[in-house]
Amino acid sequence: MRNVLVLLAAAACFPAKPRIQVTPQDLKAHRDAVVVDAHCDVTEAMFYEGYDLLARHSDHHVDLPRMEEGGLDAEFFSVFVHPEAIDLTQFFATAMKQIDLLHKAARASGGKLAVARNAEEVRDNASRGVASMLIGVEGGHMLLPGTEDEQLAHLLTLAGRGVRYLTLSWSSSSPFGGSTATDEQQGLSAFGRRALAEMEKLGVVADLSHGSDPLFWDVIKAAKKPILLTHSAARALSDHPRNASDAMLEAVAKNGGAVCVDFSRTFLDTRFRLATQDLLQKTKGMHNSEKIALYAKESLPDVDVTALADHIEHVARVAGPDAVCLGSDFDGAPAMPRGLEDVSKLPVITAMLRQRGWSDPNLRKLLGENILRVLAAAEAP
Repeated sequence: MRNVLVLLAAAACFPAKPRIQVTPQDLKAHRDAVVVDAHCDVTEAMFYEGYDLLARHSDHHVDLPRMEEGGLDAEFFSVFVHPEAIDLTQFFATAMKQIDLLHKAARASGGKLAVARNAEEVRDNASRGVASMLIGVEGGHMLLPGTEDEQLAHLLTLAGRGVRYLTLSWSSSSPFGGSTATDEQQGLSAFGRRALAEMEKLGVVADLSHGSDPLFWDVIKAAKKPILLTHSAARALSDHPRNASDAMLEAVAKNGGAVCVDFSRTFLDTRFRLATQDLLQKTKGMHNSEKIALYAKESLPDVDVTALADHIEHVARVAGPDAVCLGSDFDGAPAMPRGLEDVSKLPVITAMLRQRGWSDPNLRKLLGENILRVLAAAEAP
């Protein structure tokens, strides 16, 4: 605890950095790109709290008006069931209810939102000013309950409802293998190998965020199509097990996949992670909105949006500009960097990186082209 207090005192000694100014040229470069975010957890608020995605809010991180303001063309909405919150027999059924809710929101949007099932539909929607709802399932445990054959039937159903990636494990082991939180030495299970092959046939991308290091390496060896880390940062800059080491970044690049950098202060900054360790027990079992409210009341180290740019640039240096993307973790992570408080602030990323000398072609890759390339590769026979 004493070390945490020292970190907090040290953080208070440094003045806040000025906000990044977004110029008209920055905004044009941002709007000209197809902007895709790989991970958002607002589905949980929609399902449990009745949160209206179509209305503007002053709380949470994502809603349709702020998506439009931030120039976001496509969002991966995460479908998630906490394995400790409900009985295992309800995992798949609850996931299906959340997917139904996302389809319902698209139908109620008056043509402003549409569920997209592939990269071509994302591009077509963007050309018409329609925001795309992409669907990802966060955790292989949501294939349960059932035998292996029944779980594979659930996978087929999810793919048919528009699911385009599956996070193989969450903060607990799954039928696929281990997670970064528990069972860290557990790699890809025999069922996991079978299910991975089925995912590749169905065009469902394997997401290795949350996966244990052994699971990551086993999947890299077994995968015949590109994979994603949909919400992870660089371990070299912040030594968190959820982040990817340089060796992992190089392996993802060789695989043809991409690492989508998480915006969470917890993954971007070691000081912040250490200072919030005592909060982890308090937040156990809380909905994301409750976690966000709790963190907002605490005096925690400042993490500026430039920390995100540092992680993006590190991934791009190690893995190359074709292997980096955005994975905000909006409405899942309890604290965003200062200057990037919600989805409306996304043009700040473009402004920062243009100031650092990024070319427009490489910016377009980061903002969406790399994810779309992985999706297209998953769709290919």
